[in-house]
Amino acid sequence: MKNRYPSTVFLVLLASFFAPCFAQNKMLDSLRRWLVEHPTLDSVRVVNLHRLAYRLSEIDQTSAWRYANEANNLAKKLNNNTNLGQSYINYAILESLEGNYAKGQEHYLTALRLFEKTGWERGKAICLNNLAENYESMNQPNKALEYTFRALELNKKTGQKRGMAVNHELIGDLYRQMGQYEESLRYLKQGVELAKQADQNYQILPQLLLAIGRNYNARREFSTALSYLQQATAQSELHGEKLLQIQCYQEIANTYKLQQNYQKAQMYLQKALKTAQQYGSIVERAQISKEMSHLAELQRQYSEAFSYFKSYKILSDSIERKKNVVRAELVELKYEAFEKDRENQSLKQIKTAQEAELKRQTGWIISLAALVVLLLAMAGYAAYRYRIKQAQDHQKAQAEIIKQMQSSDKIRSQIARDLHDDLGATLSGVAMLSQAAKRQMTDASPQVNELLDLISVNSQRTVATIRDIIWTTRPMNDNLEIIVAKMKIFASEMFDNEQIKYFFEVAPSLKNYKLPANQQYNFYLIFKEAINNIAKYAHATSVEIEIFSQDQQLHLRIIDNGVGFELGSVQGTGNGLINMEKRVEELGGLFLVQSTPTKGTTIALSLPLATQT
Repeated sequence: MKNRYPSTVFLVLLASFFAPCFAQNKMLDSLRRWLVEHPTLDSVRVVNLHRLAYRLSEIDQTSAWRYANEANNLAKKLNNNTNLGQSYINYAILESLEGNYAKGQEHYLTALRLFEKTGWERGKAICLNNLAENYESMNQPNKALEYTFRALELNKKTGQKRGMAVNHELIGDLYRQMGQYEESLRYLKQGVELAKQADQNYQILPQLLLAIGRNYNARREFSTALSYLQQATAQSELHGEKLLQIQCYQEIANTYKLQQNYQKAQMYLQKALKTAQQYGSIVERAQISKEMSHLAELQRQYSEAFSYFKSYKILSDSIERKKNVVRAELVELKYEAFEKDRENQSLKQIKTAQEAELKRQTGWIISLAALVVLLLAMAGYAAYRYRIKQAQDHQKAQAEIIKQMQSSDKIRSQIARDLHDDLGATLSGVAMLSQAAKRQMTDASPQVNELLDLISVNSQRTVATIRDIIWTTRPMNDNLEIIVAKMKIFASEMFDNEQIKYFFEVAPSLKNYKLPANQQYNFYLIFKEAINNIAKYAHATSVEIEIFSQDQQLHLRIIDNGVGFELGSVQGTGNGLINMEKRVEELGGLFLVQSTPTKGTTIALSLPLATQT
C-alpha cells in the first residue's frame, strides 16, 4: 500500500458509534478498556473490535489479526451480514498490508456482496474505494480510477462528505502519478473543501494538504508546495496524528532537497526521526535513516553517510527478524480465522473417539492390574524396581544428550552471530563503498565501472545468501514447523505476484519433527530453488507442495501444472537441477524429476528420517 493510513475510509463506518480519541495510544487504550468494561456480545462490540484491529493494523499486525478474528466469529454468531462484511474489510486491509493484494481483493469482494444483500450503500462505497487502493498498489492506475469514481458516485448519493473527500484524495494522487497535474490539483482542492465541511476530518484534511504539496513539488513550484505542507503539518500536529506528521516532515525535507538546501532538508529529517522514535515505528526510523544517509552522501559527508546507512541496516535487520516471527504467527492466526469451524468439528470427533478408547483401555488396565497384584505381588514388585532403575538410567542418558545438544546449540548460535555481525556488515559496507567509489571516479573507464557494479551486486547477493545461512544455522529454527512457516512465506512472495495458486500440506505426524543440522539448510535451499524455477519458467497456474514421512524417509514433493520440459534438453544446465541433485545425494537421499512438455513437472526428494530425542 502507498504511504497513507491503511484503508483510511474504513474509519468512517465506525465514527457514528464513538467520539474519536486523537492520540494513537489514547485511542488504543480507550478501545481496550471499553472491551473489558462491556463484555456483552452484540453489534457494538463487533464495531469496537473492528476499530481496534484497524488502529493496530500498521503497528501490531499479530494483535490486529486476533481482534479481526474475534470480530468475524462474533458477527457469524450474531448472523449480522453488515457486521460480517465489516470483518472481511478488516481481513482485506491486513492481507493488503502484507502485499497479498489478490487475497485482499477477494475479501473486499466478499464484503461487497454482503453489503449488497443488506443494501448498505456506505459499505459498498468503502469496499470500492479500498479496491481502488489495492489496484493503485499493484500499479494499475486506470483500474484504480474506475473503482474510485464508482465509490464517489455512491458517496454523492448518500451525502457522505468525508467519504467524498477520501475519494478526491485518491483520485488526485492517481492523476499526479500519471503526470496529469492540473486534473490532480482540481480534485485535491475540491477534496479540501469537502473535508472542511465533514465531521471526523482529522486524518483526511492533512492527507489532502500533503497530497497538494506533493503535486506542487512534482511541478517544481516549491514555495507553494511548502505553504501547503506547513498547513498539513499544523493539522497533523494539532490532532496528534504522529504517522502523518512523519510523512509531512519527510515531504518538506524532500522539497528542500530538490532545491539543494541540504541543511534545511536535514533539519526536517531530524524532526521526522524524532517523531518516529516517539511513535515507536522501527519501519519509519529505518526509512528516515536511509534518506539521511543519501542526503549526507549528496553533501560528500561520506563518514556520516556510512553511519546513517549502518543504522538503516541494523533497523532493517531488526524489522526482518520481527517480520519472520510475526509472519510465522500470522500463518496460525489466519488458519484459525478460515479453518476454525472445520477444525473444531474434527477435534470434537477425535476427542470423543479418544475418550471412548481411553475408557475401554482404562477398564482393561485396572482389571489386569488387580489380577497381577493378587497373583504376582512379589514379581510385580521386582518388576517395579527394575523399571525404576531403567527410568533412572534413561534419565541420566537423556541428561547427557541434552548437555551435548546445548553445547552444539551454543556453537551454532556463535557462528550465526559471527556471520551476521562481522561478515554480513562487512559485505554491506563493501556494496555501499563500491557505489560511493563509482560516483567519485568520474573519469573512470567503463570497465572499471562495470567491475564496481559487479562488486556491489555480488556483495548484496552474498548478504542475502548469508541471511539464509544464518536463519537455518540458529538452533531455534531446527523445528520443521518453523522451517515450513518460512517456506510458506517464500512461496507466497514468489507466487502471489504471478497469480499462481498454491496448496501446502504437511503431515500432522511431522508437527514436532526436528531436522538434523546437516539437512536444515539444504532442505530449505532445495525447496527455494524449486519454487524459484516454477515462478520463472513453468508458466504454471497451480502448485501442490507436500511434506510427509514414509518408510523412515522425509519426503518433499512439488507438483506444478506448467509447460513442462524434455528432461534430456536441460542436462548440464537444468535451472539448478544438477546442484539440487548433488545436495540431496550428499545428504544420503534420493532426488527425482518427472516432466513432460505441456503436462507439468514433479520434483520429489527423500531424506533419511532422523531419530528424535
